[in-house]
Amino acid sequence: MSKIAIIGSGLAGLSLAHQLQPFAEIQLFDKAQRAGGRLASRSVGQFHFDHGAQFFTVKTQRFAEFIQPLIEQKIIRRWDAEFVEFSNNKQITRRQWNADYPHYVGSPDMQAIGQALAAPLNIQFDCKVTHLEQHLGMWQLFSDHNRVADNFDWVICCLPAKQTSALLPDNFQNINAIQQTQMLACYALMLGFDDPPELDWQAALVSDAIISWMSVNSSKPSRPDGFSMVIQANNIWAEKHLHHADQTIQQLMLAEVQRVSGINVAEVSHVDFKRWVYANLPAQTGQSAYLDTQLKLAACGDWCIQGRVEAAFSSADALAQQLIPQLS
Repeated sequence: MSKIAIIGSGLAGLSLAHQLQPFAEIQLFDKAQRAGGRLASRSVGQFHFDHGAQFFTVKTQRFAEFIQPLIEQKIIRRWDAEFVEFSNNKQITRRQWNADYPHYVGSPDMQAIGQALAAPLNIQFDCKVTHLEQHLGMWQLFSDHNRVADNFDWVICCLPAKQTSALLPDNFQNINAIQQTQMLACYALMLGFDDPPELDWQAALVSDAIISWMSVNSSKPSRPDGFSMVIQANNIWAEKHLHHADQTIQQLMLAEVQRVSGINVAEVSHVDFKRWVYANLPAQTGQSAYLDTQLKLAACGDWCIQGRVEAAFSSADALAQQLIPQLS
């Protein structure tokens, strides 16, 4: 069987590995300590935060079929949040999420999805692949000057666009298109309260402000009791302030949370912060995935389609459909 190296164990890399496993020997590599990418969570005492992807929806039958086993195992559950929209600091709409158009989350946290998908796979963590070399027609993987693996027929990059273009060689068939793909940054502010604020909503989309999202993370299914909130910055604002100190961004976001929602941030018991350099992008018009059959290299990810959880799967799915005939 062909040997395939997949760089990155976010949803694109994980779902691609599952599709290719019957046709090839698969090994994944990730610089992180666990799988999932932006399906990320962290805990501090009684407070629990999904500080990456907040939820996801399903628009295609292929993705619905892929997640169905996880729904049956209750690793994915529906979040029926009371949802509102703010324009600046004014509430303008309200509705209850329900089964008519489900909004899904991981259970007991978002990272549970990645952990479940990663369990049967061969993944080498704490391994940052920095460059590739081809020797006698086979690919070798290097971390700085150290060779970490070799003898791969194919290498597939499932990293953000900028990291993908840095890793693939200049003669990769679609390198220019990947280099021109611009992902935007995001900041996640995590707040824990010993005395919960009184809110009449659990999830909020915000426009005309430096924040774009507020949610009561502890309102999601199977979460601990500690009242926790996640606030995300407006992507364009985050990108413009990418080189500002974390403490500066944190203070600006705290002030904006209070201004928009009325929450007294002086009563916060715990504050945490996460900087995502590559987080989101609008709908794209290029290919759903990139395959170079001459070099036996490929790339996929949500950045090929749109900054959505389902887009990561759809890009990997498109690549799998192109690659499987090559392996057969």
